[in-house]
Amino acid sequence: MPVFVLRGACRAPDGQIGPPLFEETITAASPSEAVRLANAHDLSTKDERANVLWLVDAQGVLHWSLRRADRD
Repeated sequence: MPVFVLRGACRAPDGQIGPPLFEETITAASPSEAVRLANAHDLSTKDERANVLWLVDAQGVLHWSLRRADRD
């Protein structure tokens, strides 16, 4: 089954994204399933400085991203 990585970082007011503050592996049958699982994660226990999230596959292809403010 494919492996995806959910990452969270701090996005500065000027739009610059810093290095990942956390990374979490998600195993899913497809990119759409990985996105569904990423959206279902409770991120309240993750690093509170992270205000941008993104999901990549094993090749580094971006499949999903979200500003944390869009979720809250």
